[in-house]
Amino acid sequence: FILEIEPGQRDGGAITVTNASSVPTRYLAIAQDWVHDSQGGLMPKPANSTSASIAKWIKFNPREFTLPPNGRQVVRFSISVPKNAVPEERRGVIFFAPAFQSSGLAVKTQIGVVIYAAIKPIKRMFEVGLPKASLNGARQAVITIDLAAIGNAHCRLTGQFRLSDPSGKVVEEGRITEEVFLPGERRTIAVSGNKALAPGAYRLHLEVESYGTTNVFRRDYEIQLQG
Repeated sequence: FILEIEPGQRDGGAITVTNASSVPTRYLAIAQDWVHDSQGGLMPKPANSTSASIAKWIKFNPREFTLPPNGRQVVRFSISVPKNAVPEERRGVIFFAPAFQSSGLAVKTQIGVVIYAAIKPIKRMFEVGLPKASLNGARQAVITIDLAAIGNAHCRLTGQFRLSDPSGKVVEEGRITEEVFLPGERRTIAVSGNKALAPGAYRLHLEVESYGTTNVFRRDYEIQLQG
């Protein structure tokens, strides 16, 4: 869920939970924090352990419930933003954990639901560093790009690249699949072609864009591919 909320307002959504087990199970809705690891993977953290937590702002209806085998329950959640909240993005992940009185909670991460709650006004901004290019062992072009989210909300970056030889003929092109960058996060990604190319001079055309913005980064670079 990607929510954009005014200070003093609330928003939310609905999640359907299914009991795929063969026995009746009691569930508890819990909200945890999360961060990215160095590769951009999601790492759950205890509630209220990060400055971007939504744990104190979120409510569930119902929060706890019992489902028969193959039963379903719609759980609604709402996030109430304080009037004095600063413009920034809060985040959380919702788990529906089987509740056991004797052993506490067993969290099943495969049913986690990720929440982004951006407090208006929102600025989704990103920057693109100078790309580097080389040939791998199969003589395929490998393009590495430094990307960063520099606004107050996350960016979901996608794009494309195109390589042309000195005559202007397009010899390779490919897509940049979606990468999520949290505010202030910077990472280097690599994209590669699938055609064998000769070492030498090429022109790289690069395009990068983000969900939630109309800005598209477009630039051409003169590069040397070396094996």
